[in-house]
Amino acid sequence: MKSIVFLLLCAINLNAQTIKSSGTHFVDGIKDKSWSNANGENFTNAKFKSYTGSCYALLEVDETVEVSFQAFSEIKAGRLEFKLIDEKENQYFYCSATKECELLKDVILEKGKKYKLLFTGTNANGNYEVTWEIRKK
Repeated sequence: MKSIVFLLLCAINLNAQTIKSSGTHFVDGIKDKSWSNANGENFTNAKFKSYTGSCYALLEVDETVEVSFQAFSEIKAGRLEFKLIDEKENQYFYCSATKECELLKDVILEKGKKYKLLFTGTNANGNYEVTWEIRKK
């Protein structure tokens, strides 16, 4: 009986690992003709026209974990750059696109650090989507 309770507590503990996501936060005002976005526990996405400026989704973890990121952007005009950075602006991945960019990356996120998924557009028309998932060991 004790072993069953122990296994249940271990399973609950594994499932308790979370990434707290907040955003979209806009930096220094942006210019756009059309913007729509959505954010959730494990994703951020946006569609835009004539987007110039920067925005980010903030990520925090409750313990050090390995996270799989999948990112995709499709740009019809202009340029979109996106990257994952920490508070000291250390870069974990980067993509610059004038057409499309697809990225798969596993990253260790450390407890107590804040990370930004930063998106910078230059007259960009298109969309992006980034999803993430904690890798189970």
